[in-house]
Amino acid sequence: MSTRISLIVILLFIVGTSLAVGQDSATEKKVIKTLDAFHQAIIENDSQTAKHLLSESARILEGGNIETKDEYLSHHFHSDGKFLSAMKRENESRDVTIEGNMAWVSTQTHTWGTYSNRTLDLNSLELAVLKKEEGNWKITALHWSSASRD
Repeated sequence: MSTRISLIVILLFIVGTSLAVGQDSATEKKVIKTLDAFHQAIIENDSQTAKHLLSESARILEGGNIETKDEYLSHHFHSDGKFLSAMKRENESRDVTIEGNMAWVSTQTHTWGTYSNRTLDLNSLELAVLKKEEGNWKITALHWSSASRD
């Protein structure tokens, strides 16, 4: 009898752990889907989609500056789109951490191509912070940096 109970407890633990891992994976996919949709919006110069994916209090840190959502969408958004649409990109690593309604994602990307008559080969880094607001993941902070791979 005690062997049977022990076996049931172990099976319940395994099933519970599997379900929890599956839920985390589904949540991670939603977070990544939000970030990927934002990157695509930049490339396609779709400021309405980008605006929807950024929280109202979003801050974008890039090139030594901090911009609000409105500041970013009014100017750097468009130049970032021109740059990204001219370049090739390959994610080399991506780490997602989720705690409650907050998530942060660190991504390392190899970015290369020609832009403004310059051949570039860059190591690009992104740190994104997202918050679940009314059932949807919104980007609350982004920090981008790049350096030559040479």
